[in-house]
Amino acid sequence: MSELDVSAIPAQPNVNDPAVYDWYRMMRDEHPVHRDPVTGWWVVYRYADARHVLTHPETFSSEMHRMGFPETGLESLPQMDPPRHTRVRGILSTAFTPHSISEYEELIVRTTNEIIDGFIGKDRIDLVADLAYTVPIAVILEILGLPAEDRHLFYDWARKVMGVTPEEMAQPDFAEAMGRLQQEAITYLREKVRERRNKPGDDMLTRLANAELDGDRLTEDETVNFANVMFAGGHISTTMTIANAVDLFDLNPAAQAEVRANPELLGQAMEEVLRHRPPITTGLRGSTRDVELAGVMIPANQHVAASFCSANRDERQFPDPEAFDVHRRSEGRHFGFGFGTHHCIGNALGRLESRLVLKVLFERFQEIQVDRDAVGWALPPQMVGFESLPVTLRAA
Repeated sequence: MSELDVSAIPAQPNVNDPAVYDWYRMMRDEHPVHRDPVTGWWVVYRYADARHVLTHPETFSSEMHRMGFPETGLESLPQMDPPRHTRVRGILSTAFTPHSISEYEELIVRTTNEIIDGFIGKDRIDLVADLAYTVPIAVILEILGLPAEDRHLFYDWARKVMGVTPEEMAQPDFAEAMGRLQQEAITYLREKVRERRNKPGDDMLTRLANAELDGDRLTEDETVNFANVMFAGGHISTTMTIANAVDLFDLNPAAQAEVRANPELLGQAMEEVLRHRPPITTGLRGSTRDVELAGVMIPANQHVAASFCSANRDERQFPDPEAFDVHRRSEGRHFGFGFGTHHCIGNALGRLESRLVLKVLFERFQEIQVDRDAVGWALPPQMVGFESLPVTLRAA
């Protein structure tokens, strides 16, 4: 079949503009697979089609380096297909178990309280800069066993990634510049991995450096890469999720009051946050052959993007999808942390951290109100959330 006539399609609003969800609905109904005129990517908008893309690696490959994406000299777990991905993820899972994640509950609560103690007495903060950004970095560095005095390095790396503008992304040297930035982090982590293999500690980096399954261990490159992915991906997603949760609860005061009165609802409510506003907009794959999807022929060797934002609002999958419903049961179905083979291996930590930060916030402040005139949306177009979220606080 031939490509749809897309000449009359209006431009997509910014992913952080509420108007984008009406646009997504129009695309699901009229153009469920559409080649974006700016990126050239084939974007998939319906839930069922997006799920198909995410669960068929033989047709929609994650090995994006062959599609022209920059390489760092390392094989990245998110950019592997089976069987390599199966092997590496299997070994990682021996170090990254639900039990090991539950050990960090006290650390997360303590870190959150310590950071909140630093702005007690203030009636206004930037929730992103002062909490949602700082807690995940502090937690992940302690989990990995990296020295607190190096925290500024990670703050700097994360800020450069989260502060990227669409204009910067359009520059011809963007990929090279980001590659250099990533290489700085990789060089630092490689040194720490070598230290852990020679002198093990009681931390996650040691577990990764020495993880083993049936006699098979990760290579040094694989260990370094996953530590890098764990920091970058886990930190950014968690930062976005915490800020999105505060904003959604502010927009939905009845839901906030219900969760405050029934704290056992918070875990389920955070799943609704992830469905309603997934922190990352798309899951990107490469077509390995000509393939027809929703009546549209996608040629081989094309970028194919499963739209998490659109799929999570697909009325074919989620009744009344625009409603923020803290009673909705969508865990295991929404794409808040991806789906399929590449469902985020750190999702348990991200869920735990986001839930506990909100729990502590609700315990320590009886009122958290967003200043909507001063909000700064996230700049990189692949992120859903805030660069800054000024809030006024009233202590409990």
